[in-house]
Amino acid sequence: MRQHVTDPESCIQCSACEMACRQAAIQAYAGRFCIDASLCNECGKCIEECPTGAAACYIETETPFTQQEQALWQAIPREKESDSISGLFPDSNA
Repeated sequence: MRQHVTDPESCIQCSACEMACRQAAIQAYAGRFCIDASLCNECGKCIEECPTGAAACYIETETPFTQQEQALWQAIPREKESDSISGLFPDSNA
């Protein structure tokens, strides 16, 4: 599936994306603005309002990343494996 996410490397935490989202799909977690895949309708309002382009990111993944998982990113991961998240939780066997 294709998941809409924000790029942690270019996000300046201005909250423009969160304020633009009419679906309330974007929330701040640990200082990062993260998109809830189950609420996002891909209207593009966040992309229009984002001054850095951080909201214009999409990734391919088998299952969507939660907002809590996204909050831990320092860079956008390549993909999410079906039962584990390689590299994101180094001490986890989940």
